[in-house]
Amino acid sequence: MVVLKKIRAGTIVETLLASVIIMVVFSYASLSLNGAFAGVIRHKDTAFQNRIKELVYLLKNDQLEVPFYEDTDSWDIQIQEKEGAYHLTTLYKPTESEKEIAIYEAY
Repeated sequence: MVVLKKIRAGTIVETLLASVIIMVVFSYASLSLNGAFAGVIRHKDTAFQNRIKELVYLLKNDQLEVPFYEDTDSWDIQIQEKEGAYHLTTLYKPTESEKEIAIYEAY
């Protein structure tokens, strides 16, 4: 018959301490990644910024008729001439889910 060898096991305190350290490291990493991705999602206005730059370029090169109005799903863009200067006005239109989040955060 084979004699079973005893393997020295860690105590319960060592096991709990290792588990806590692993949980802390993973939760910190998760919060860091969540913050980074939330910032990217929250500031998803790259296409809008490019459109504004394009309109300013067209305006500087006299290729845009003023007054100019553009209505998209998320933004209203308006360019008018007042007292010899051009005024660009933008209005952000939040989606239904963003309205619900804003209402929830207000309470």
